[in-house]
Amino acid sequence: MCIKLILCSAYFILLFGCGEYTGEKNHLSPQHFIKSVNQANLDCSPVSNQTRPDLLMQLPGHRLAGVYQGNNFTFALFDFTNFDVPEFDDKNGSVLILRNQNLFLCGNGSNADPYIEIFENLKQPITTEQLGFFIYPFGICMLISIFVTCERLFSLRSGLTFPRKVAKALRNGEFPNRQWKKRSSAERIVWVATKEKTSIDSLRSYTRLEISSMGRGLFLLEVVVSAAPLLGLLGTVTGLVQVFSQMPSDGGTGSTSIFSEGIAMALLTTIAGLAIAIPTLISHSYLVRLIEKRATALDWLTERLVDAVYPKKEGNLD
Repeated sequence: MCIKLILCSAYFILLFGCGEYTGEKNHLSPQHFIKSVNQANLDCSPVSNQTRPDLLMQLPGHRLAGVYQGNNFTFALFDFTNFDVPEFDDKNGSVLILRNQNLFLCGNGSNADPYIEIFENLKQPITTEQLGFFIYPFGICMLISIFVTCERLFSLRSGLTFPRKVAKALRNGEFPNRQWKKRSSAERIVWVATKEKTSIDSLRSYTRLEISSMGRGLFLLEVVVSAAPLLGLLGTVTGLVQVFSQMPSDGGTGSTSIFSEGIAMALLTTIAGLAIAIPTLISHSYLVRLIEKRATALDWLTERLVDAVYPKKEGNLD
């Protein structure tokens, strides 16, 4: 039970922690901008805040992410929200002030163009929150798939189905002894055949019951394989509807954020649905093949017991 809880907790953390989840909508990280500048092979070294008070005074009292020195361009990066852009302005025009969602850049220098281009093209990283409401059914599907797969792999190991000691004993013509318990399916079948003295039909029915219990929960994997792509398709349609419903009737461009959110949902839900369904399909196929292998071994065990335990005259009745 503890293993199951640990697995569930781990994948909840994986689901909600991946993709630089910020918990805030349309939030850009200052580190993301600095990383983009470094990837463009532009200088971007942090300097003391006191070196450029003229930049800091442009947005006094707001959260400062840092002051940086670039190639003939020095800038201060601020990170805050709920601020009206028209409220500030550089009177003498010596300081450039730009805004991209929650980030504000104040800087001056003769080489501002490459930094401006990177800042203006900065996009929010793809995160799980862009799945919208669909993150919850996808999370449920993922947890079901992982939980059932891990639980079945644990339950179908040879020690719980057909231990080697049982196979070795049967090959040598031996019967259960005091060291044998009823922990595995094979041991329980042997116990029924040797201790309870049931009929052949009852023994074979009990074997089928043990085999049937091996497939417990596999139908949930089948549901996930079918439901996850359909959820992805539903998310795709929902995202497209969101895009077209916000499209202005006069042919204007409208809000680009609405379009980007709708397109992101349309694409990410499809990816998420397939990313969940494909591994689940693989695990389901493997588990079905494993159950068939275990079932064949138990059928062989049952027939050996029929030949060894039951009288020949009763064995010939079938």
